[in-house]
Amino acid sequence: MSKTIICVEIMWREILNIDPSCKEYFLNFESLPGNGKSFIACAGVSHLSNNYQIGKTGKGEYFNGKQNDSVHVHYLISTNSGAGKITLDSGCQSILPNTILLIPAGTPFLYELDAEHWDMCWLLLHDCPEYEFIHQLKAGIWHSDNTSLLYQTMILIRDFDHSDGRYQPDIQLRLIEVLLYQIEQTLKKPPTQSAQQQRFQTLIRNVTKQLKLPWTVGCLAAELHMSEPQFYRLCKKETGKTPMKLITQARMGYACYLLRYTNYSLEQIADTVGYADSASFAHRFKQLYQLSPGRWRNHEYGD
Repeated sequence: MSKTIICVEIMWREILNIDPSCKEYFLNFESLPGNGKSFIACAGVSHLSNNYQIGKTGKGEYFNGKQNDSVHVHYLISTNSGAGKITLDSGCQSILPNTILLIPAGTPFLYELDAEHWDMCWLLLHDCPEYEFIHQLKAGIWHSDNTSLLYQTMILIRDFDHSDGRYQPDIQLRLIEVLLYQIEQTLKKPPTQSAQQQRFQTLIRNVTKQLKLPWTVGCLAAELHMSEPQFYRLCKKETGKTPMKLITQARMGYACYLLRYTNYSLEQIADTVGYADSASFAHRFKQLYQLSPGRWRNHEYGD
């Protein structure tokens, strides 16, 4: 017993050994639109060569220099080309192209370059209720048709992170929604919601993609073939908010993103998030944030 403990302590340690020739692009979902940050703690696209080793004890990750506040995450790696190698308690295994590597939170591991190069993307998924089912899965590698899709979507998010244009935020938002869907499909998440809950969540996702439309409780209820009181109760049960408060929150959240990360005028932002004019938009914005949109934008730029 004691020998096994000593062996594990020696093997499972924090390792960060990266050759200068390795190129990695990190994606900060805190600054990207949508709710990606609720599910993804960190992610990136990596082009690796010469030497690359990442070892973890399974005790959690530290982000933003917060050494006293570890975050438990699940590792998801999609390999595009080249090869790596993963070492787990169960032994070593090659990581080949068109494969998915999953390491549930709390699992100690060592993965490393095992060829001349290794092109892959990686995602550190929050150990949140939506990904609770991952604990039921074993750490391991499998071939998946979604491998190239995940990699390509990550490449697009990376590329649009560098671009600057009127439609950049909308494109980024859609790409992140696609990425979250691909993650769910890749992991084959078992259904945990009733058919009614699934239809409700699909409707809300569609609403957030079309904030410009004049949504009302009546038209939302009609989408689910329900009466307005029935839909009102369902929305309160699922989100804790009334339907219009939920939509207003989505509109204002996207408006904040547009104010901070684009040069849109107030008229453009008002139109994009579904207000007839900038005055109506500014009035509602100030009610929520106690600042006019212009002052809020200046305050954010001042930070």
